[in-house]
Amino acid sequence: MTKDVRKVLEAGSAREVAELHYRAVVEGDLDLWKATLKADYRPMVGRRGSTPDFWWRTGRRYATEYGVTYRFLRVDQGDERWQKIFFERLNADGTPRGMPVPIHLVREEDGWRVETATY
Repeated sequence: MTKDVRKVLEAGSAREVAELHYRAVVEGDLDLWKATLKADYRPMVGRRGSTPDFWWRTGRRYATEYGVTYRFLRVDQGDERWQKIFFERLNADGTPRGMPVPIHLVREEDGWRVETATY
């Protein structure tokens, strides 16, 4: 993990961590993706049938089968402890794929982390 990535994880905004989360799933970087999750989800990564496992498999399927990427759209709701952010899901050619998807982040001791994600 690079110094810049660590800096985002430790001191970045909710939006920056959400962007990192989606970038990691698109690039297939499981370790980075895992680091963006809430602490209590991290031990479940790779455990078949767990919520994080479902998210990872779904996100990777969209990325590998359809070339999907994600682009920040807007912060919908939030305060200093919780944020709901929308991203556009884009096909490989840059056209929208369905409706924008929400991601919810919470502020933990180690920074902003993903509480729920949609792919």
